[in-house]
Amino acid sequence: MKTLVIGGGSIGLAAAVVCHQAGHQVIVFDPVGFQPVEPTVEMDARVWALGPKSTGFLSDIHAWSPDARVCCYRSMRVIDARSDARVTFADPRLGHLVEAHWVRNQLLKTVGESPIQCLEQGVARVDPQGCVTLENGQTIDSDFVIFAEGRQATTAQASGFELMDGGYHQRALVGTLHCEQPHDGEAFQIFTEQGPLALLPLPDRDGEHRVSVVWSLPTDAAEALAQCSNDMLAARLARVSETARGALRFVSDPVWIPISQHALKRDALGCLLAIGDTAHGILPLAGLGANLGFADVIALQQALRSHPSAAGDRLARTVARERCMAHRTVAMVMGLFSDVFRSDQPMIQLGRSMALRTADRHPMIRSLIQELAG
Repeated sequence: MKTLVIGGGSIGLAAAVVCHQAGHQVIVFDPVGFQPVEPTVEMDARVWALGPKSTGFLSDIHAWSPDARVCCYRSMRVIDARSDARVTFADPRLGHLVEAHWVRNQLLKTVGESPIQCLEQGVARVDPQGCVTLENGQTIDSDFVIFAEGRQATTAQASGFELMDGGYHQRALVGTLHCEQPHDGEAFQIFTEQGPLALLPLPDRDGEHRVSVVWSLPTDAAEALAQCSNDMLAARLARVSETARGALRFVSDPVWIPISQHALKRDALGCLLAIGDTAHGILPLAGLGANLGFADVIALQQALRSHPSAAGDRLARTVARERCMAHRTVAMVMGLFSDVFRSDQPMIQLGRSMALRTADRHPMIRSLIQELAG
C-alpha cells in the first residue's frame, strides 16, 4: 500500500513510522523540510507534558531515548485561584516534560533509519481517492493519505474537510523561568480569573531551578500584559501562582502565541484521514494536545495490526470512528473548563470548588481524569 503523509511534525512522522512498520510504502511531504533542530544551551520555550501512553508508544517505535533534557514529573497540583480548592495528582509515572523539537528530532532519527521518503514539497490538495496534487502541479496517486499538518489544516480544507470553529480565540504566554524554590518534580495547573496557568518542571541547570510557563489569556488581557517588562511579568506570575516557586525570573524573552479551539466536521473522507491538531486543535492544558495526537497514531497502529490488508478508506473510517468519542469528549471538557473556571457567578464558583475537593478526596475520580489526559 502506498501511503502519503502531509506534515513533517512529530505526529506526522510518528504516523509515517507505524505505516512503514505495517509494510506500507510511505512518503512524507513538508515544505519546511526535515532538518533537526540543534539544541541550545537553554531549554526551548515550547515543551510538552507527555503521559505514559505517549512515551510508551514512542518507546515502542524506537523514538524515545530520555537524556538530561527530559524531566520526569511525579505530581500535579490543580488549584482554583479564587478559592482554597485544589486537587493533587501523584504518580511516579505521571509523565515527562520534554521540548517539542526534542521529540521531533528523535522521530527524524527513526525515520532516517528507514526507507521512508521525506520530500520538501507542499501539497495543494488531495481528492477522496488519494490523488495528490503538489504545489508545483505534479500529481501522485496513493492508497491512503494522512493529514497531520497542524492547526491551520490548509491542505485538509482544500481537500474537502470542513473546519468547525470552536471559539476561544486567545493568546498564550510561553517561556522559561528561573525559580527560587526547587520544583521537586511537581507541576502546577492554576485556574486564574483570566485563564489557565501552568508551571511545568524542567531539568535544573548549573544548580538553578527552571520551570516552563504556559498562560492562556483572552486577547485583550494578553495584549495588556505584553506591554509589561519581563521583570514585571515575572513578578505578576509569582503573585498569581501564590509564590509556589518563590521569586521568578525569565531566562529569555517570553513569546506570545495565538491559540484557538477547532475540530473538523469529520476526520475521514474516502481514503483520507486527519489526525492531531489538524483534526482537533484544543487549548493548551496539561499537555492534552500532544497526547491526543499520539493517541490518534496509536489508534492507527492498532487498526493496521487488526486489519493488515484493509484498504485506505476502511483504515480511515476505522481510526476516525475509534477516536471520534475521545475527540468530542475532550472538546466538550475543554469548553466546560474554560467557561466554568473563568466564571464569577457565585453558584458556579461554589460548584467548581466542590468538584475539586471531591476529586481530591476520591482516587477513582482522579484516575479517570488522568486517563482522559493520556
